[in-house]
Amino acid sequence: MEIKFIKNNQIKLKIFFVFSICLFLNKLSAQQKFTFSTYHNRDSVVWYVKNLSQENVKLSAATLDFFYKSDNVMIWPYTYFGGNKNFRKTGKFCGEKNCWKYKSEIGLGLDAWVAPGDSFPIISGDNYAAASFDTIMLANFELFWYDTNGFSHKNTVLPPKSNGSCEFVPVFETAGSSKTDGIRLGSNSWFQLHEGSKKYLFGSNIAIAILFDNYTLKPYWVSSVFPQNPAGRMIKNFGYPIDSQVFYQFNIYNYKYTGMQTLDSIINGMSTGDYIAIVSYSQWSGGFANSANSYNEFGTLKKSFESIGLNMDSLFPGCTYSLMGRKGLPIGKAKFNVNHICNPTIYSIFNLKTAMISNAPTNEMYDYPSCYEKYIYRLSPYVPKPKGGSNQVTSKLIVYPNPSFEGHWTITLPQGASKIEVVDAVGRTLFVDEKLNRLTFTLNF
Repeated sequence: MEIKFIKNNQIKLKIFFVFSICLFLNKLSAQQKFTFSTYHNRDSVVWYVKNLSQENVKLSAATLDFFYKSDNVMIWPYTYFGGNKNFRKTGKFCGEKNCWKYKSEIGLGLDAWVAPGDSFPIISGDNYAAASFDTIMLANFELFWYDTNGFSHKNTVLPPKSNGSCEFVPVFETAGSSKTDGIRLGSNSWFQLHEGSKKYLFGSNIAIAILFDNYTLKPYWVSSVFPQNPAGRMIKNFGYPIDSQVFYQFNIYNYKYTGMQTLDSIINGMSTGDYIAIVSYSQWSGGFANSANSYNEFGTLKKSFESIGLNMDSLFPGCTYSLMGRKGLPIGKAKFNVNHICNPTIYSIFNLKTAMISNAPTNEMYDYPSCYEKYIYRLSPYVPKPKGGSNQVTSKLIVYPNPSFEGHWTITLPQGASKIEVVDAVGRTLFVDEKLNRLTFTLNF
C-alpha cells in the first residue's frame, strides 16, 4: 500500500481551485439584470437603463446618487412621471480615487416597459455654468420593477460588465417616533428591517441597531448578546421558520437600563470592518452627561461610539439621530444626521442615506463603490448662457428657473395670462403641478 502526502500548498491550491469554480458558477447564476448606458453631449449627459434579462420588465421607480464639483450642475428627470425627489447635499463625498463637493440623492418615479436588450432614458445632468467645466458621476443605482406577472423586484444597477464585482447596498435611515421610521435597504419606501419592533419596545429613549457583515452585507447577531426585542429574533437560530430579521435595541439616555443590552456589549461582539446602522426612536437630550448614572457610564458610551467612527459630541445638542458606522473606523468617519429641533412632527425629515460596500477597507466609509469611478463625465460650459427670470407672452408665461437652486418654485401668473409652460436650459418642458389654484403653480421634481 502506498501512502501519498499532500503538502500544504497543494491543499491550498485545490481549495482555491474548488472555490474559484464555485465563485464562477455563482457569478453565472447572478448575472446582471440591468446596466446603464449614456449619451454624452458636451455640456450634458443622459443616462439610460438597459435591460440585460430575457424578459419584458416594467420600470416603476429608482433611487440613485450623483456626485459633482459645483452648484452649476443640475439633475433633471428625462421624462416626468411624477413622484420625484431631489436632495442636494454639500460636503466631502469620497470613493476610492475621487472626492466631490456635491451629492444629489435622487428618487425617480418611472412607468415604462422595456424589452430584453432595449434601453430607456431616465435622467440627465447638465452644466449650466457659462465658463467653467465640471465633472459628474452616477452611483448607488437601485431599480424597482415589475415582471409580466405583476410581481415587484429590486436590483442594483451596475456599470457595464461589472458581473457582481461591485457589491453594495444602499441604506436609508429615518429617525423618529413614527411606526414608519427606521432602517430600510434600497429606498425609504421599501420594507423596514425591523417590522413590528415598536410593538415590543419597553422603556424610553430607545435606539435600534442593526449589524451587517462586511462581506455579505447581510444582517446578523452576535452570540454573546441576546436580542431582547421579540421582533428582533425572527431567525432560525431562535426557532423562527425563516431568517426574516434580527436587530438590537439599547437605551442611550440611561446607559444601563434594566433588562436591555448596552451598546458596548453589542459592538464588542462585532468583527472589525462590519457595519452598524443606528436610529433613535424617541427624543433624547444633550443633557445626558449630567443625568447619566455616573461619569464612567457616559465615558463608556462615548468610547463605544468612537469605536464605530463617531465623536459623540457631534450628537449634541440633539433630539433624534441616524448613524452608520463600522467597527474600527477612525473617529470622524462615521456618517450621521442629527435633528436639533425637538419637535416630534418633523423627526422624519432628518434622513440619512449611505452605501454599504462589500469588503471595503476597514478604515474607510466610502460614499459609493469604486466601479462607478470608471464612468466619470466631463461637462463643458453651457453656451449660450441660460436665461434667468421670465418672458411674458400675451396669454402664456414661459419660465426659466434659476439653475443654482433645486427643489421647488412657486410661480404666480400675471394678470391676463391663462397658461404656463416651464422649460429647462435645453428646451425640455418640465412637469407643472396645477393643484394649488388656477393662477399659482408649483414645479416639484
